[in-house]
Amino acid sequence: MRRALLTLLFLSAFHSHCLPAHAAPSSLVVLEGPNFLLSLQYDSDHNFLKKNVYADFNLHQCYVHPDLAAKLQALAPKLAEKKLKLVLWDCYRPLAVQQAMWKLVPDSRYVANPKSGSNHNRGIAVDVSLAKEDGTLVEMPTAFDDFTSFAGPKSPCKPEQGSLCGNRDLLIELMATVGLAPLPTEWWHYQLPSAKKYPIIEAIDAKKP
Repeated sequence: MRRALLTLLFLSAFHSHCLPAHAAPSSLVVLEGPNFLLSLQYDSDHNFLKKNVYADFNLHQCYVHPDLAAKLQALAPKLAEKKLKLVLWDCYRPLAVQQAMWKLVPDSRYVANPKSGSNHNRGIAVDVSLAKEDGTLVEMPTAFDDFTSFAGPKSPCKPEQGSLCGNRDLLIELMATVGLAPLPTEWWHYQLPSAKKYPIIEAIDAKKP
């Protein structure tokens, strides 16, 4: 009996730190469905870091807190009505990834200092855009991770770019229907209200075993 109990404790400890690559980190769920299009920008070299910082952590899916998942799943039928998909550019980010990003760009204007953490580290923030049913991206005023003033959700467009602001405003309106608003400087970043009440999730079990 004692040996069986010790074995059970060992397996429990092993499982908590060596989850397979497809398992969700503790307290998070995988966001997926026909109205979501996965395109994790930090799971590629096509980002301002010029480096894939997710590969070493087997982070190839969109993990979010259940509270955020519920809101985004509630958005799905609204997207379907408009024949749109929500493009998932970034979701939960392990603290170790935040540290790796900070090592590459130690500047809080562009990367949140891991000492205080990002709301992506809490699993309650997503970076998103819109796509058509066939996966074609809807054109927006700026690209993802644009650090100019034009990335603000209220930044005006030139007359010839009015449709781009219209697309951005449509995204904002859709997200508002489920209680999510963009950051003042990033039209693509949305997070749960009262973000600081959610703890940072280090999720060592999200790392490659």
